[in-house]
Amino acid sequence: MSVELGYYTLSVQDLDRAAAFYGPLFGWEFRREHERYLHVTNTAVPMGLTSGGPSSQPNLYYHVTDIDAAVEQVAKLGGGTGEVYESKSGRGCTCTDDQGTEISLWQPSPGFA
Repeated sequence: MSVELGYYTLSVQDLDRAAAFYGPLFGWEFRREHERYLHVTNTAVPMGLTSGGPSSQPNLYYHVTDIDAAVEQVAKLGGGTGEVYESKSGRGCTCTDDQGTEISLWQPSPGFA
């Protein structure tokens, strides 16, 4: 089975302002996960808003079944890897491919796939 997009976020400056904009625009409903993150609760492809500044590109999280093996493969293929982190939704790692393009890998916790 091939790897597919599992989650994505839009980086925004202010979460409350973003919710006031995107909620009415797209009909999105939100659940606050913590002070820097809102999960969109009513989309087919799981997504959220994260604070930290605006970005012209979404943050893409590719769903993998084994984060440790995927990170090892990134390194074998000449890419770069950050530290694997853990959150309520699973384990993840920000990586770059062999040309410097940033991607994120995500192994969801049970119930988050």
